[in-house]
Amino acid sequence: MKVVIHQGFHKTGTTTLQKTLSKNREYLKDRVNVLLPDDLQEASLAARRYAVAPKDRTLRNFGAIVREALKPFADQGGKPLLISNEEFAGLIPGRKGVWSYEQTHVLSKALLDEVSRLTDAGDRIVFLFTTRNAADWIRSTYWQNLRSHRIREDLSQYGKALQQGADLEAVVRRVKEAVSPRAEVESVNVSGPDDHDFPLIKALSILNVRSDRLITSDNRNVQPVGGTDYFLDLNRSNLSDEEIAAAKRAYLDKLKRPNGIH
Repeated sequence: MKVVIHQGFHKTGTTTLQKTLSKNREYLKDRVNVLLPDDLQEASLAARRYAVAPKDRTLRNFGAIVREALKPFADQGGKPLLISNEEFAGLIPGRKGVWSYEQTHVLSKALLDEVSRLTDAGDRIVFLFTTRNAADWIRSTYWQNLRSHRIREDLSQYGKALQQGADLEAVVRRVKEAVSPRAEVESVNVSGPDDHDFPLIKALSILNVRSDRLITSDNRNVQPVGGTDYFLDLNRSNLSDEEIAAAKRAYLDKLKRPNGIH
């Protein structure tokens, strides 16, 4: 069984890739098994917990939950498996005192141990990471955390702390050291004008699955013009947390409507 594990990172086009996979599940069902974040919520929580407080028992718990999630695929023979879940990289930096992907390579090794239970000697296992240039990643991660939490720092201030986690390729290198030679590691930088479906096409090509008939998805989580300033003003206001959360929801809901905010 060939396996591709798209482990991260946050804010590198992962939602678009996963939405496209979800849209094409019917088309792909006879060609490849797919596991997405909605299928892996307990394992995601365990991975985030380990990133916040890396303890051996938390890591063992993560492995046990992943093992349970993989059980349905034990008798699938040669049908390939594609797992896409950026939460398996750990908690998105900038929350709960986590400012980098320091534990990602440890989670990778735990994932490899569990996936290897399904494969035979010589089967190809590939960790695929989508990465992004540091400045782009910092800006997008700041926006993601700003919309979810009451951050009062501006991008310049908050970005200085995020800088320590912005070298995503360095994390990829640590993963390679942790899983080699049992698995391969590849990365795709999504900064720039390239086709946003390329990472998924690459993942499917590794598994020898055709991608020429995929129904594509629009880019997700696109940062709206003026959104950062609006949310920062809200976070710095005298409004209660509940009032701010309601105002943010209303703003984001308006974005989804035709002729909404641009």
